[in-house]
Amino acid sequence: MLTFISRSLAAKVLLALTLVLLAMGASYIVLSKRLQSIEASINDISRISNYAVGILRINKDIVEMQRDISVYGVSGSKTVFSKIIENFKSIKVRLESVDLKSDELENQVYLDSMTQLITRYGDNLSVLAKRYEIKKELTDDKLPNIYFQAINYLNTLKLNTASSEEKLAISEQLNVWHELHRDASLFLAKKDYSKRAAVNKALTILSNNRLSNTKYIKSSELATAYQEVFSKGVQANRNYLSLVNVVMAGDAIEFSTLADKLREQSLTRLQKIKREAQDIVIKADQTLRFLSIGILIYIIGLAAFFHLQITHSIKRLTISFQHFLGGDLSAPIYDLNRKDEIGVLATAADRFRILSQDLTEAKTTAEHTTKVKSEFLANMSHEIRTPMNGILGMARQLRRTTLTPEQVKMLNIIQSSGSGLLVIINDILDISKIEASKIELESIPVHLNSMLDELMHLFKEQAQNKHINFNISIAEAQQDCIFFADETRLKQVLINLLGNAIKFTEKGSVSLDIRINRGQSDNLKIKFSVVDTGIGIAKDNLSKLFEAFSQADTSITRRFGGTGLGLAISSKLLNLMDAPLHVESDLGQGSHFYFELKTTQVFEQSEFEAANIQETEEEQADFSSLNVLVVEDNDINQVVIEAMLNEFGIRTIKIAGDGEQAVALCKENSQQNNFDIIFMDMQMPVLDGPQATVLIRKIPAYEDTPIIALTANVLEADKQRCFAAGMSDFIAKPIDYQCVKTVLFKWCFNENDRSEKQSN
Repeated sequence: MLTFISRSLAAKVLLALTLVLLAMGASYIVLSKRLQSIEASINDISRISNYAVGILRINKDIVEMQRDISVYGVSGSKTVFSKIIENFKSIKVRLESVDLKSDELENQVYLDSMTQLITRYGDNLSVLAKRYEIKKELTDDKLPNIYFQAINYLNTLKLNTASSEEKLAISEQLNVWHELHRDASLFLAKKDYSKRAAVNKALTILSNNRLSNTKYIKSSELATAYQEVFSKGVQANRNYLSLVNVVMAGDAIEFSTLADKLREQSLTRLQKIKREAQDIVIKADQTLRFLSIGILIYIIGLAAFFHLQITHSIKRLTISFQHFLGGDLSAPIYDLNRKDEIGVLATAADRFRILSQDLTEAKTTAEHTTKVKSEFLANMSHEIRTPMNGILGMARQLRRTTLTPEQVKMLNIIQSSGSGLLVIINDILDISKIEASKIELESIPVHLNSMLDELMHLFKEQAQNKHINFNISIAEAQQDCIFFADETRLKQVLINLLGNAIKFTEKGSVSLDIRINRGQSDNLKIKFSVVDTGIGIAKDNLSKLFEAFSQADTSITRRFGGTGLGLAISSKLLNLMDAPLHVESDLGQGSHFYFELKTTQVFEQSEFEAANIQETEEEQADFSSLNVLVVEDNDINQVVIEAMLNEFGIRTIKIAGDGEQAVALCKENSQQNNFDIIFMDMQMPVLDGPQATVLIRKIPAYEDTPIIALTANVLEADKQRCFAAGMSDFIAKPIDYQCVKTVLFKWCFNENDRSEKQSN
């Protein structure tokens, strides 16, 4: 086990984390018990506080109920009595809900006494209503009834008596009854005890007073009855007040006393719980302090362990890797002898260093190979284009002489073979540029109708020679469409596709179909489809169709020839245009190549009109007065360029064999008869083209003279080198007649010449 831990960094970390978890678990158990005790104390405090407050509220409600009983004794309102009953029920329910623990026996005694008082209080409430009804019946019903009988009786006697003396005696007796009933009501209802003597006096007067006539004896009898009812009312009133003011009030006071004692007991209990809770909190705080100190010491130790055993080692490994990534593979690697994961990482770093050394060597070799490849392509391009310039140039000049039909046929073969070889060279350079991401697409207006006319003219004769039909189909309304695209690259793709279609079709037809879908605003989607009835392609070979230097079947190379670069270049160019090339084909059933170009429509034709005007002006341009210097070291190329310039009517042509001769001629002709244009080769002995250009530009008379690069070095770097040296334009070998014409018109046919022609 110890061996495993020593060899595994993960095991060390796991052990450290396990110890942390154990410490946290122990802390959790201890604190949990402390918290449970604190929680129990808080619950007890809350419970005792709640029932103590509840008892105080019950006591308050009992006092309130006593006041309501007093109001009821005066008014006899049933609403007030209903309120008293509801309050009593609420008090009883709340008192019964008080919950005491088994260790609160002292409080339970008080609570039981309170419960008995409340029960007795409820019994007295039922007696209270009965006593009030008895009191009310005597005071409000029977006494008034006797009083009214007596009054009615005396009033009747008074009306039936003629004697004034008797009427006076009856009136006096009526007054005594009125005073009697008023004083009795004040005594019974208002508790005016001073009226008791007046009541007794009146009753004595009425009982002893005898009228002369025996028929008036009923007044004395009513007085006697009144006295009996009054005595009962006094007793009923005394019983009611005794119940309310003595019995029930005493119970209320006793309840208040018990409530105060219970509150004092509760406060004592709360103080005890508070002290116990404080002791628990102090112990918990001490425990936390102890655990905090222990954990802090452990964390410091753990941090030291991690720093020394892990962080420091990883930092040293990181520094080593940084040196490796920066190219310094000599940086030391530590901890190679460790048995844990750090040792594994150190071993991996050492292995990485070895691999990096191997990769560096491989990279150096690859860079050298790439450089050799680039130099080889440049040299091969130059070395092939130089004689090709002589071959095609001399063939062009030979065509201008008188030839027999057989010689014309042989000359056509020479030119066709030379053009084919030139296509192969251009394809190889194109695929290299695309792979190096050095192709930049243009976006210029393209006149669809003109481009299709050019394609028809280019392939119609080839199709006729193979006895196959060739047609281009497009809706008549869309023929005059003008759109933005890289016309040169688009034509290169279509020429490749149509050339292959005619090449691999023995019978039947080849067609180019164009369909234009208009989107929002001026957006267009132009679908180009090339369909043939040729040999077709097997399904298994479609996947490698667009690979460079490959063909669907190697036997096709022997039968039809070709490098296999055309489709690869076309596919890569279309990918740059965001218009991927698709193919559908079956062996022996022909092929269908198509792509969809997303572009925008051009509505202004001013550029094409300007191009037509320029083409017309080029045809009418007169270059016979030009003084031209040709700097070329190859004798054959000297003859070719001189003969081509003669075709433009130029007669003043001087030849320099190298750059040094060119500089000398420019100095000789710097005062008068300056050269109007200089055609400069790049690779020459003694002094090359760019160096010569720099020196010529230092001659004041030639600061703005057009210097045209005329070279077989056609790579982008070669062009940039020419322009950096101060050259004005660039013509690649083999030299194209139209390119030379365009350059002459651009740099030598100035605004003055145009103005003169327009005035004429």
